[in-house]
Amino acid sequence: MDRLVSVLLLLGVLVVVVGCKGDERQPITVASGRVTVTNMTDTGWTDVEVWLNDHYRVQVRELTAGQRLDVPIGVFIAGFGQRFDAKKQVPFGVEVDARGADGKPVRLIWGKGRRR
Repeated sequence: MDRLVSVLLLLGVLVVVVGCKGDERQPITVASGRVTVTNMTDTGWTDVEVWLNDHYRVQVRELTAGQRLDVPIGVFIAGFGQRFDAKKQVPFGVEVDARGADGKPVRLIWGKGRRR
């Protein structure tokens, strides 16, 4: 009986520990053929550019506080109009550049980011 009580107590502690885990969302995720950028700050961003693999880009005028931008990977376009082709390339880096509400630059990087 003591062993059963100990096991149940241990299970209860594990449930509490797992249930109290913090928010593990990431500001940038790449999965299932999509790039997702989440503004996890308390202020909005303007002039948002999301760069994929150095030279493919998507632009958004504004990303408000808490807002999520979900972009299919085939929407990213290079300077001469080529679209990102997931059959020929693998995402290795995403960089987000924006301007915060205070006018200061915002930069987020997933993977290798952009070469300059």
